[in-house]
Amino acid sequence: MYADRHAPPEGIKPGSLIVAIGINAGLIGALLFVTPVFEVKERDRGLTIENVPIDPPPEPIPPEAKPVANTRSAALPERVDVTIPILPPTHGDFVLPPPLPPLPPLPPLPPGEAVRIDPPAAPVTVGAQLDPPYARDLQPAYPPGERRAEHEGRVTVRVTIGVDGRVTAAACSSAASDAFCRATRAQALAKWRFQPATRDGVAVEATKEMTVRFELQ
Repeated sequence: MYADRHAPPEGIKPGSLIVAIGINAGLIGALLFVTPVFEVKERDRGLTIENVPIDPPPEPIPPEAKPVANTRSAALPERVDVTIPILPPTHGDFVLPPPLPPLPPLPPLPPGEAVRIDPPAAPVTVGAQLDPPYARDLQPAYPPGERRAEHEGRVTVRVTIGVDGRVTAAACSSAASDAFCRATRAQALAKWRFQPATRDGVAVEATKEMTVRFELQ
């Protein structure tokens, strides 16, 4: 069988069109009566920041005011010059008072004894004396040269005696020879002992002159 290409195309059947419209209308009606169900999710609120009021700091306590010393000196009083008027002398009678009677004579003093004040006593001083146990040591050794020459003589020596009785210094006032002087000074410094001088019983330093004779035996 061959198709006729010149035949008109087959059209839509009316029955099929009605059926299609009915189906679509039913679907639309069903959608209208069906209640939609929606799932509501809670929204994440996130971090909430609130401003918390902060109490203000207490007011600072004012420092106590220290009393300020009044360094101002007291005001000097104001000088006021006062002029005293000089009144002119007045003339009148001026009467002197009568003189006072003379005073009676004083009674004589009773007799008394005069008090005599003695002057202070002079200090008691005792000079240095040769200590008897050391009297044998007074004579110095005879110088050999003077002995060979058969010279004799004497020496006067001035010695200083300490509070312990020892001779602290010796000087020849006069001597027959230097050898006699040296022998006497050496003996005085080494061997001589004295009882020290005293003043009111207290030992004091003193000086004394001694004479030594050198004689051949």
